Amino acid sequence: MKFIRRRFWQGTLALLMLAFSQMPLSLRAATTNAGTFIEETIGGTWNEAVGLTFSATGQMFVWERGGRVWAVDNGVKQSQPLIDISDEVGSWHDHGLMGLALHPDFLNNGYIYLLYVVDHYYLANYGTPKYNVSSNEYFRATIGRITRYTARSADGFHSVDPNSRLVLLGESIDAGFPILYTSHGLGSLIFGEDGTLLASCGDGGTQKAADMGSASGTYYAQGIAEGIIQPKENVGSFRAQLTTSLAGKILRLDPATGDGVQSNPFYDAAHPRAARSRIWALGLRQPFRMTVRPGTGSHLRSDGRPGVLYIGDVGWLTWEELDVCDRPGLNFGWPLFEGLEAQPLFSSGNGANQDAPNPLFGVAGCAQQFFSFRDLVKQATLGTVSWPNPCDPSQQIPNTIDRFVQTRPVIDWKQPGGPARTGIFTGTNAGVINIGASGSPVSGPQFSGNCSIGGVWYTNTDFPAIYRNTYFHADYGKRWIKNLVFDQNNAPVQVRDFSTNVGGIVFLATHPIEGGLYYISWTSTLRRIRYLASGNLPPTALALQDRNYGPAPLTIHFTGSNSIDPEGLPLTYQWDFGDGSAASTNANPVHMFDAPAGVPTRYDVTLQVIDSGGLTNAAALIVSVNNTPPAVTITSPINGSLYPTTTETTYNCAALISDAEQDASQLNCVWQTILHHNNHTHNEPLDTNCATTTVLAPVGCDGETYFYSIILTVTDAAGLSTTNEARLYPNCNVVAPFIGITFSSAPQVSLQWNASAGKTYRVQYSSDPSTNVWDNLGSDVLATNSTASVTDGPAPFRQRFYRVLLLY
Repeated sequence: MKFIRRRFWQGTLALLMLAFSQMPLSLRAATTNAGTFIEETIGGTWNEAVGLTFSATGQMFVWERGGRVWAVDNGVKQSQPLIDISDEVGSWHDHGLMGLALHPDFLNNGYIYLLYVVDHYYLANYGTPKYNVSSNEYFRATIGRITRYTARSADGFHSVDPNSRLVLLGESIDAGFPILYTSHGLGSLIFGEDGTLLASCGDGGTQKAADMGSASGTYYAQGIAEGIIQPKENVGSFRAQLTTSLAGKILRLDPATGDGVQSNPFYDAAHPRAARSRIWALGLRQPFRMTVRPGTGSHLRSDGRPGVLYIGDVGWLTWEELDVCDRPGLNFGWPLFEGLEAQPLFSSGNGANQDAPNPLFGVAGCAQQFFSFRDLVKQATLGTVSWPNPCDPSQQIPNTIDRFVQTRPVIDWKQPGGPARTGIFTGTNAGVINIGASGSPVSGPQFSGNCSIGGVWYTNTDFPAIYRNTYFHADYGKRWIKNLVFDQNNAPVQVRDFSTNVGGIVFLATHPIEGGLYYISWTSTLRRIRYLASGNLPPTALALQDRNYGPAPLTIHFTGSNSIDPEGLPLTYQWDFGDGSAASTNANPVHMFDAPAGVPTRYDVTLQVIDSGGLTNAAALIVSVNNTPPAVTITSPINGSLYPTTTETTYNCAALISDAEQDASQLNCVWQTILHHNNHTHNEPLDTNCATTTVLAPVGCDGETYFYSIILTVTDAAGLSTTNEARLYPNCNVVAPFIGITFSSAPQVSLQWNASAGKTYRVQYSSDPSTNVWDNLGSDVLATNSTASVTDGPAPFRQRFYRVLLLY
């Protein structure tokens, strides 16, 4: 079987321009000897798309993190969003509009459900005279919310009735999902087979340390002051263990009211909207995406069987998880457990659960007023589970207190180099075994990853039979899709490689009628994988030009002969130069473009290639006559500077911008802030002001790799763009001492310092350290052993002071 990537175009100019913006995709082999998987980029251009779903008729809906939802009919994105709540959505760092679900009876009632973080400014000021639609307050504690709108069937579900808005969860500041950090917020919104609404949320803790409450960099103090959380909820990641908190949970709700469902495991009839009444499962860190295994639920809500949930839970320091929730009230153990094992930093802590009073407190010298979280969650065992009271081990913790046995992930995998494992028992004790090892119940290759996203069950018949009724799972950091086989008891049997290098996946889905595997690669690419059992495959058009701007008359050499056909069939070429001239059928034509003197003019050039079987593909280029690109230099922040890791920092974003042909009113600016973390990124929303600000979170200096890119792209009215970037690194405040300074007569100075292999250092110099003005000496140095060195040869030789910083 072959696996081919290509682009799928709808014939519009916008889509053709998207082709020009992406690198060609290469051919890759898959897993069998018959047929071909083909991968296509579809649907238009997106601004931070994070999810997609389908109605029963196959109409696609795509939602963007900023708060817009788009209908896509027959592959064509509508010109206006179905709904735009961007003024209400807090879109920053890992937050925004994260989940969307269509009611099972959507075609009749039009109900569409949204899960999103509320901008704190909107939360505090909407409906008052001081509210300003252009204002926001990010980097603050706020809440997550679920709302329902009604889409209008009369216009093909292309708009909603704004007056239909109903808040199901988060109607007030003390009733929403607590958002207390830049990450670990909202996840998925899906329907169970019994018509109940299921939602997921992270623990709201920081990843910088073992967050057991009052952690630096979190917004716990403001959250308490404003009633977003109660003081007893200031326990950091342990919120995932509180049945009085929505954090770190899967909720099960009545989709008409947002109340908990009577068949939920902790339901309280007197308080149906309490957190306890809404919880279905707990002990999760960041349950980002989840899906229901088809055919595993009941249609009766009273049965308490919405279906078996498959959950991607993002790990912390070591292990990523795939969790399976097949019954109510399961506790997946976070933060006491990470993956299949105890998390040592949290499991050794004494954090108290103030919802769990110790009845022995004050008796016989017992000083423990509340049970600690570690007292209440025990590792899985085939033997008898015991919850001894720490004040008297001969007595059990009462069963009136919430006590749990950890539900272990069905598979975990290690960051960054593996292994991938599953759980077993040695005698009655919990154990682990590598996937594919001798005696392992799960066959397959070893793998690693560092951001478990989630996946989708595949029941369609268009893929080969080995993929039917199997599960596909994605990892954002390692950029793979795996295919997993489970038995009828939801135990994993086999892991298979399916696709690699697919980008930072944030969502997987499948078409209810046509099949195919759809995924979103962050931040703006939507792709479909489909299977062709036999027959001709379309070619891939590759268009090149020797230049794309200059004064008129402008002669350009084009190259189309690099276009390829998977079967090697002969290709014919059709060039449209966009200037009204006759098309060219040459593979590599030469064309002259003209325009009135001094008038910048844009021409959109398209190449269509056709194979001998009649299948086509297209690519696009831009020609800009009488024009030059803008000149762009970022002046703030300064490239290579260090940002604090102790507090959030606001930076002014400013640049020197000029254009030889066009004035400032004809230039469009786009700023983007990107946090690079290990092998993945966290993107902030695009900012179209030419002068603005950005806020950097205090991350770094924890042994992992972090840096920020502040990027400005300026585009003129005739289509030419220039991009400039400033990179900022964490200031870890670690100065490595020099162990050797050698001068020679060149003049040169050689500097050597103690180092740690694998760490990156920056050497800086200053003529006067008292001014605290330092310049970078050459490139950063990646240490390969216990010492590192650089050589400086200033000419003419002059006094310099040197220092070495450990970056990451």
